[in-house]
Amino acid sequence: MPESFTATTPYWLDYEYEPRPALEGPLHADACVIGGGVSGLSAARELARRGLDTVLLEARTIASGASGRNGGFLLAGPAIFYPEACERYGREPASRLYARTLEIQEEIYELAAGIGAADAVRRVGCLRLATSEDEAAHVRTHVEMLRADGFPAELITRDGLPALLQRIGHTACLTEHDGALQPARWIRALAAQAEREGVRIYEGSAAEAPVPAPGEGSVRTPAGSVGAPLVIVAADGPLPRLLPAFAGQARARRLHMVATVPIPERLFANLVYARWGYEYFQQTADGRLALGGLSDLDGERSYTDREEGDQEVWAALRRYLRDDLGLDVEVTHRWVGVVGYAADDRVRAGAVPGRDGLFATGVYGGHGNVIGFMAGRAMAELASSGASQDAELLRPP
Repeated sequence: MPESFTATTPYWLDYEYEPRPALEGPLHADACVIGGGVSGLSAARELARRGLDTVLLEARTIASGASGRNGGFLLAGPAIFYPEACERYGREPASRLYARTLEIQEEIYELAAGIGAADAVRRVGCLRLATSEDEAAHVRTHVEMLRADGFPAELITRDGLPALLQRIGHTACLTEHDGALQPARWIRALAAQAEREGVRIYEGSAAEAPVPAPGEGSVRTPAGSVGAPLVIVAADGPLPRLLPAFAGQARARRLHMVATVPIPERLFANLVYARWGYEYFQQTADGRLALGGLSDLDGERSYTDREEGDQEVWAALRRYLRDDLGLDVEVTHRWVGVVGYAADDRVRAGAVPGRDGLFATGVYGGHGNVIGFMAGRAMAELASSGASQDAELLRPP
């Protein structure tokens, strides 16, 4: 009989949490941010730090979307690998973007330590693991190009890999600056910091779609409304629903995750990004394996905005643990996260054309923990001052 799986609370969100009250009644502010994930909080903090009275609306709870349902990878760079970024954008624009994400990554480490979230943001390094000879050749090129442009990267041969990874790996690119997240705890710590800096946060306050520009009316929620001359929609997977103008540019996509019981032995230290990124996993601070991927198996079915998983994919992830990694351990959590993808692999971040005072950011291609932080702040800069160097970096040629 085939295995049967039901979804659970995501492992990252499986702890006691007291949500903030929902918005009730009308209010006015200088700026309204829609979305309580990494980009929304980054935007709201920057607006508040610039002296704007800022309201943030979250449909469910802080980090309940992609920001609390991802693999927990704090990676520099865009979603596509560096060689492809250089080919698509040009070597110099790709290099400038990569360099800036390294700076943002360092800022996140420092911020997390300063707000008491250092245990949720750990610098552990990432192994981009090749599982075939063709991929190994690409990994070698990846390392060579990063190093040639002055970025840290190390080629690890099969003999230098942990024993567990030698089962599946040929060689790897090690980027020691990358980090592991407990993403929900990190984002919720960021929300608390945003409040200390003056942001008013309302949970359980879903903005009605489509979101109006400031001159078209207030942002409405089930029990209230916000009138503001600046509105930033900071959403990844939900962006096409909230702003239909993006429907032809991006698609929501589900990504499957599982987590196991704690494993007493420390099997490997780094994040692992394997088989062109189709599998990705880490051993958490408490010893669990958090594993995601197989979106190629999910195929066209993966393009959905519903947080509903596929039993076939969860079963395949379970087999991957057992057959590929050799770990016959109990899976305790199964979930999906919905993120935004675009055929051109480009982030959407900027003013919404023809809609004065309305800005949007999202579509991070499953790679939003650094880029999303950068993009949210860039939208706050753009909305409040009309210019942002980071916004320009996010729109390479």
